[in-house]
Amino acid sequence: MPRRYGVILAIVPVLAVGLADAVVAVRSATPTRTHAVHATPGPHPTVNAQVRSAALRALAVRDLLARRGDAVLHHNLPEFLSTVDPAQPAFVKEQRREFTNMARVPFAAWSYDVNGDGSMPLNMQALRYGVTVWAPQAFTLHYEIRGFDVQPTSLTQYPTFVQRGGHWYIASFDDFNTPGQRSDVDIWDFGPVRVARAPGVLVLGHPSSTSLMQTVAQQASAAIPRVNAVWGRDWPRRVVVLVPSSQKELAQLVDDSGDLSQIAAVASAEVQDCPGPPDPVGGRVGINPANWNKLSTLGQRIVLTHELTHVATRSDTGSCTPTWLVEGFADYVGYLDSGVPVSVIAQELGHDVRAGRAPHALPPDSQFAGSSPRLAQAYEGGWMACRLIASRWGASTLVRFYRAVGTSALTPSDAVASAMTSLLHVTPSRFVALWRAYLRAQLS
Repeated sequence: MPRRYGVILAIVPVLAVGLADAVVAVRSATPTRTHAVHATPGPHPTVNAQVRSAALRALAVRDLLARRGDAVLHHNLPEFLSTVDPAQPAFVKEQRREFTNMARVPFAAWSYDVNGDGSMPLNMQALRYGVTVWAPQAFTLHYEIRGFDVQPTSLTQYPTFVQRGGHWYIASFDDFNTPGQRSDVDIWDFGPVRVARAPGVLVLGHPSSTSLMQTVAQQASAAIPRVNAVWGRDWPRRVVVLVPSSQKELAQLVDDSGDLSQIAAVASAEVQDCPGPPDPVGGRVGINPANWNKLSTLGQRIVLTHELTHVATRSDTGSCTPTWLVEGFADYVGYLDSGVPVSVIAQELGHDVRAGRAPHALPPDSQFAGSSPRLAQAYEGGWMACRLIASRWGASTLVRFYRAVGTSALTPSDAVASAMTSLLHVTPSRFVALWRAYLRAQLS
């Protein structure tokens, strides 16, 4: 099944130590767990000359991509550049710069998947080369970082291949640079990458951010035991954190054209389309440098614990898992033992409760959209729901509840109802009544 890339946005109000996330489906992909290059040549090459040409092209491109992946893993710049169209000097310079940028990243694997059965409709940009051109309809880069990625991270790309002098080369990655057909980027596309480490943490950033990277590495490492204390140790207990140089760079890394001015950090992973059980791939935490230093040390601790909770729970989080539970649980772990009063964390919801406007239902997914006027109340309501479960039935039951809902193949409402009945021994309507009473007791 296709997977979606979910962006978890941790929104930190400037005047309060609060968190709010929004799950946004921003792109679809079909990553495959593989360490080899695959090409589908189509019918037998003897059928006709056109099919034979396509088969030979597939073989040549497969060889080109194998050489390219080997060059990345063995730091072989000449071999890497041998895959680039020599008639495009600007693109050659760009590819040389990208190769140099990622030289310090400890890759364990770098490979490609190509589906040779389909081609992009060639536009004027792709036809400008004056030679035979091919642009595959499906093309995915997979890479793994040594010691951290248990499955490949996948980037959908839209390359143009050209044939010159009997050889095939890559000539561009942006000939089809339109919404929905824009090649994914990673942090090395924006400048030289440096590395900072702490136990269980690898931070990738740029030379100008080395001090921040070291701090974030230590903070993220300290957050791992806090997540373990609630969720348990049944997760990799390691994470890759990205520290881009600007908010604009972060927006491009997560492919979000919205307003990130209130964003402090993001966590991402690919998950199965709804309905279906979790099958997560990849996963990163990204820091917004424009907002990070606006937070107190405590605020930074809460944000990173929140985001690492998303990383820990992703194997039990399906795309059908209600957002109030995904974000409420991450907030529960993030705020636990922080000393921040309930009235501060849930101040917007508190205003509503004291004004007699307590919500009548758990917050729907639509309220977690960045444009929602009830965004803050949605996150606060999800946090209060998870806090209620932990306080009334125990933190271990909250974890069991999350796993039961997240791994269910039922619809969101049915999964929640089933878990409430079997684990909390209440109906959904009874739980909502208890939650509303809890809001009034805690926030009035």
